[in-house]
Amino acid sequence: METEQGGHNSRGVSFKGNMLLRWEQRTIDEPSHRLESVEKNERVLKALLLSQDIHHEYADEPGERAAADLARVEAKLDLLLDMLSQLLRNEQRAATEASVLLWLEGASWLTADEQLPAVGDPLWLSLFIDSRLAQPLTLPAVVTEVKQQAAQSEIVVAFEVLDEPVEELLSRLIFRHHRRMIAQQKADRRSDS
Repeated sequence: METEQGGHNSRGVSFKGNMLLRWEQRTIDEPSHRLESVEKNERVLKALLLSQDIHHEYADEPGERAAADLARVEAKLDLLLDMLSQLLRNEQRAATEASVLLWLEGASWLTADEQLPAVGDPLWLSLFIDSRLAQPLTLPAVVTEVKQQAAQSEIVVAFEVLDEPVEELLSRLIFRHHRRMIAQQKADRRSDS
């Protein structure tokens, strides 16, 4: 997923990237459905953060064998995740690719779809933040704005109150992307000099 710096604004730290998303109307939530959603979101966010950890290159260090063993296990897990993701992707309802701006309290995206939610509609917003994981992050949201922009519409949603573990993990993910974009911009400026 390509991302660009969202910067600081009234929305706080954010990041922008192309990702698959889908939305569906949300009815009154059953407590058991909310709990299941929270547990799934925690697993997805933990997997995203774990998969994006920086991998270290190991030279001739003591423990090089352990590092090599760990790398083999990691490669096998990556293969397993890829196979499972492909299987799940084939079974899931179609999602559309969009330019998404994500921040802790909400998200916005551009769409050319004719069917749009209305301001005030409660939604389940499913974001496939990393294409390697077929499981989306599915958050309860309310549409706060629908703006027409040329041939596209911008949909802006505010997330409903997120459970503390999900909010903390989402905050870490957003900040990590934000920090990486700043580092990339600095590296680009150095290479241009």
